[in-house]
Amino acid sequence: MKKRLLALVLGAALALSLLGGCGSGKGDKDSASQETEKESVEEKEEESGDNSGTKADRERADEDPAALAIAQRKADAEKNGKYQKVVFAFYNWTGRPAGTDRIQEKLNEHFREKLGLEVEILLMDSASYTQNARLMLSSGEQIDIFNSCPLGYTACVNDGYCLDLEEDDLIQTYGKGILDTISADYIQACRINNILYGIPQMRDMAMAPGTYCIGQEYLDGIGYDYTSLYEDPRVQDVIYTDYETLDDIFSQLHEKYPDKYVFAVGDNLISQGTGVDPVGGDWFGVLLDPANSLTVENLFTSDLFKEKCQMVYEWNQKGYISKDALTDDTALSAKVKSGSYMAMMAQGKPGYKTQISGECGSPMIVFQTEEDIMKSSAVTGILWHINQGCEDPVAAIQVMELLYTDPDVSNLIIWGEEGTEYVETPDGHITFAQGVNAENSEWYHTMNWLLPNQYIAHIWEGDSLDLWERMEEFNDNSVKSKALGFTFDNSEYATEYTALTNVYDEYIKQIMYGFVDPETGIAQMQEKLENAGLNDYIAAKQKALDDWAAANGVN
Repeated sequence: MKKRLLALVLGAALALSLLGGCGSGKGDKDSASQETEKESVEEKEEESGDNSGTKADRERADEDPAALAIAQRKADAEKNGKYQKVVFAFYNWTGRPAGTDRIQEKLNEHFREKLGLEVEILLMDSASYTQNARLMLSSGEQIDIFNSCPLGYTACVNDGYCLDLEEDDLIQTYGKGILDTISADYIQACRINNILYGIPQMRDMAMAPGTYCIGQEYLDGIGYDYTSLYEDPRVQDVIYTDYETLDDIFSQLHEKYPDKYVFAVGDNLISQGTGVDPVGGDWFGVLLDPANSLTVENLFTSDLFKEKCQMVYEWNQKGYISKDALTDDTALSAKVKSGSYMAMMAQGKPGYKTQISGECGSPMIVFQTEEDIMKSSAVTGILWHINQGCEDPVAAIQVMELLYTDPDVSNLIIWGEEGTEYVETPDGHITFAQGVNAENSEWYHTMNWLLPNQYIAHIWEGDSLDLWERMEEFNDNSVKSKALGFTFDNSEYATEYTALTNVYDEYIKQIMYGFVDPETGIAQMQEKLENAGLNDYIAAKQKALDDWAAANGVN
């Protein structure tokens, strides 16, 4: 990358010298002559009404390498008639919205002016993102900025997809606004072997596991009184309950609406349904009691895993779950939105009721069954990266900085265009523009939590205006995993990891979706996992965790 940065600086210096009219004559000019020429050029710009910004760019570039890079790109665009492009990839639940091209152009009005470049939004369906992103990253196709959420942070690093963001002081020089925005503790937690490959977004780092979301219309249909159950009637976000109550509600829903499926099951039964910490980023060795213990244990032989799988198995036997669940990869919220399903499970947070209601296309009532927790991968589970093969890392990090620090850019990428997608309300919220709703909006992707900085964007009607203060309290007051910030470099166990993953993929959906008796299915999977090296893998993870804990004074 040093060669790329050196070429950028040299090219920018050349461009600015051309813009300033310097170096075009024979021999050296004395400083007075150069100054006279500089003033002459500036006078001509002012007289001609030239508003290209070259004078301002020169002045900023005298002291600021970031401004120098921007000036270079603007000069190239003026010369070539087209702007450099940075490809920004992410996903949503239902694919590319109809308004993508329009929003992209609105964003580029900002990026051309502020950075001298354009951004291409590469927005994919969640079901295909992992495969498509990996293919692009491995094949050399342009994808400059991407999120590793469904791909796996450690896996992306091991596969060589992620650029070291601090090489040649890249982020310190060209993305300082990012470092000023994100907590230093969160930045530190993103390092693997002390190398910063990714950065988190401004979001809920804690989670409210075991959050079950049920359509309000269906609860109304069975006469269920949810209004009186909120602990704080002023903030009707979540109702705290237990599994017995939940099971009773499901039974009533099934009886009242026999033509619908009660529960849209997914592979999040443990990841979002419990406080188990998948320490190191996978399920092959976990912390069952992360707030109090650093002992890495086998999830699949634990009572907790058996109990959760048994619960879903019983729901399946009762007819609550679709027989097509094993092959239907449609996002859970999209299933509920279709009208064929009444409930789903996820992880909650302050304001989640508004988010999930938007995703499902109708009001949802949110029930929480587990204690708030911040897991070891809370910070690193959803990171933004620059592709190791990116041709211009400086341009990419400057795009990221604008996404993290510019409210206009953040509002566009999160909410869309004011007056078209949304309007402001008298009390400071935003809501749908006239004639627009969740069904026909051309930019209502509901992926606010995934994008770099929702904290500087508007707050949707229905959420409290102090939502982000509440989010910070949520993060601060949650139970913390003792392994918070630990990452496991499993590169020396890549063969075992692949073998374990193959076994896991063979069995896990059948077991967690309730299609096989847990007693039988878990035993079969466990035997194959042991043959694939599970015990050695857990031992290696335990040693790495012990070393990390000793180095960081955690006990």
